[in-house]
Amino acid sequence: MFKILLPVSLAALLLAGCAANVPLQRDQIGRIGADTTPDQLNSIFGKATVSAEYDFESHARQYRARHFSLQTGSTQTSTMVCTPTCIPIFVTVPVLSQYVVVQEQPSLKLLGWGTIEELSKSPDDRVASVMPDLKKAWEQKMRTK
Repeated sequence: MFKILLPVSLAALLLAGCAANVPLQRDQIGRIGADTTPDQLNSIFGKATVSAEYDFESHARQYRARHFSLQTGSTQTSTMVCTPTCIPIFVTVPVLSQYVVVQEQPSLKLLGWGTIEELSKSPDDRVASVMPDLKKAWEQKMRTK
């Protein structure tokens, strides 16, 4: 019995280490609107972990970008633990997508929110026009990370 519990306990411990990053959920982003205030936005995000945050300039204006991991679904993986008998262990793994919130500085008025692809194709020219500069700032942030 100990031979079975040890691998299962180790797997649980490893997975517990991943729990420190809290992904953003779809119901949270569903509550965001164009008139959402900075305080409301922080309340909506709750304990979701910001994976990156940086300021950037575009068209002589200052912006702040915050990146989150958005949980878009889940998938299940399995492994076999074999002692005298083999036991499958199933682990549910979240499927994550990069999600960005762009706010004007210094007011933190919400400009846009979505994936980088969604924001780049936004019908709102104000949002789409800042995306090349956001992408450059994001690439630079990733290089220094």
